[in-house]
Amino acid sequence: MSTAEVRAEVEDLLAAYALGYDEGDPELIAECFTADAELSLEVGGEEPAGPFRGREAIVEMMRATARSQSDRRRHVLTNLVLQHEGDRARARCYLTLFAVADGALRAVTTGDYLTEMHRTEQGWRLTRLRIRLDLPY
Repeated sequence: MSTAEVRAEVEDLLAAYALGYDEGDPELIAECFTADAELSLEVGGEEPAGPFRGREAIVEMMRATARSQSDRRRHVLTNLVLQHEGDRARARCYLTLFAVADGALRAVTTGDYLTEMHRTEQGWRLTRLRIRLDLPY
């Protein structure tokens, strides 16, 4: 598989994860992770939340976070840097998080995603996602 093909599939995977969160689709989020995946969250240099281990724990954390938010979120991922070898890959990308509430748009935070992925029979899946946010959300 060429680097361009891997890159396209990894970009699709990360976009699916972001859309799953933004659209409140826990099944789509779950499809993005391996069963034994791990997620951690760091906000503004504070002590990390997690790690959340396993697909079910990750999805439940996402559900709980989404329930606490009354605005409409949009995760925008850019500046993807990819390294891959065979069925394993690592990627880093920037996150810009926007929210709409009361007819107004605002930038909520920025940050980055550090990811590790494995290609399965179903395609690329996240095995590790480390989210580092510059500001609380």
